Amino acid sequence: MGTYKVCILAAGSGTRMGDFTKVLNKALIPVKGKPAISHIIEKVPEDIEIVIAVGYKKEGIITYINAAYPKRKITFVEIDNFNGPGSGPGYSLLCCKEHLQCPFIYESADTLFREEIVAPDQNWFGVAEVEDTQRFCSAKEENGMVVKIDDKVKSDNKHAFIGLAGIKDYTHFWQALESNDALIDNEVQASNGFSSLIEKGMSIKTFTWFDVGIPSAYAYALEHFPDGKGYQG
Repeated sequence: MGTYKVCILAAGSGTRMGDFTKVLNKALIPVKGKPAISHIIEKVPEDIEIVIAVGYKKEGIITYINAAYPKRKITFVEIDNFNGPGSGPGYSLLCCKEHLQCPFIYESADTLFREEIVAPDQNWFGVAEVEDTQRFCSAKEENGMVVKIDDKVKSDNKHAFIGLAGIKDYTHFWQALESNDALIDNEVQASNGFSSLIEKGMSIKTFTWFDVGIPSAYAYALEHFPDGKGYQG
């Protein structure tokens, strides 16, 4: 397709990783010989601009990425509230809005996957099948399309959102995200915007997922990424 961008959310303090993130932002935690965020960046075509939301220990991320990828077009957006009430992925996205006035791919910095990146030539929702979706944002699927999104509630959904999505109808997405100020776990969630894309049509894309956002999943990724069976929660 034509021009699009990739937005990587790397602002959070990564408290679920415990001692791992006392020194480093979780985006810099090593996986198979390189920081996690490098595995993400290197899947993005070189002519595509990357927007990175930074906050917690931002200096380390900015210094590393500028040194490792000096020829890439990368824009850093500093997030003022990355750890308090009203923070969260939805808030970080809104801070990046002015740089994302085109179709874009949303990705969390702790989401790794085996497959190639998928351009946002349609709205799509990246998922993986897990044993229990209650602690995740999850999707109900019918005929390969998302018909409902549930965020961290008990449901019979089989597919967890892995922190990876394509947004084609970006204007509609932004309007919905800005107009919904509901908090989940005291945070603004991106699901406030994703739910609005169902009416526009949003397909399911299944990925082999390796979560590096909690210690048990990180240990699993160290052993199985990139060629093994994906994490199942």
